[in-house]
Amino acid sequence: DAWTKTWDTVVSVMEPALIESAREISAMTPADHMKRLVQDSWALVEKDLDAHGIKFFMRIFTIAPGALQLFSFKDVKDLEKSPELAAHAGTVMRTVGQAVAGLSDVQSLIPVLQSLGGAHAKYGVQPEHFPIVGEALLWTLEQGLGPAGVWTAEVKDAWTKTWDTVVSVMEPALIESAREISAMTPADHMKRLVQDSWALVEKDLDAH
Repeated sequence: DAWTKTWDTVVSVMEPALIESAREISAMTPADHMKRLVQDSWALVEKDLDAHGIKFFMRIFTIAPGALQLFSFKDVKDLEKSPELAAHAGTVMRTVGQAVAGLSDVQSLIPVLQSLGGAHAKYGVQPEHFPIVGEALLWTLEQGLGPAGVWTAEVKDAWTKTWDTVVSVMEPALIESAREISAMTPADHMKRLVQDSWALVEKDLDAH
């Protein structure tokens, strides 16, 4: 009798929450549902973000070894254990996290992605690098979410569509920025390097 009453109490708490959650899901638009799948799955990846970041970059270099030449740590011997790679990978994964969070406010996210796309032109990033990064990202997510049974076909489709949307915003900005750089005089290029690098310093001016 004690167990029966305990179970009845548990049900009385869980059942309304289950019904409410089901109601919310049924009322979602396809876009809202996709956003929820991406954000909920990313929350699991974030629990070990640095390790996933290293896996992500090592996968990029496995798919496209030549991509390593774009990075300052290209000559490091034991790359997977490199502090430089770990730091850069962590930064990139946190940026992905910001983009995932930004799915809740797409209009504010678009200029952020455009700026990010444009900024990568000066590092020699090309449009053909996007599919490589996308493949590596999906692989990394599968490695992180698969063992828990979270990497379903539906979640994979949501991430694939989200990545395609990100690329559709970043790629034109990258191409436009690359065109501007190629048209620059040496003096203009030097000025841009100085201004862009100072903009990074200004983010933590007091500490510097």
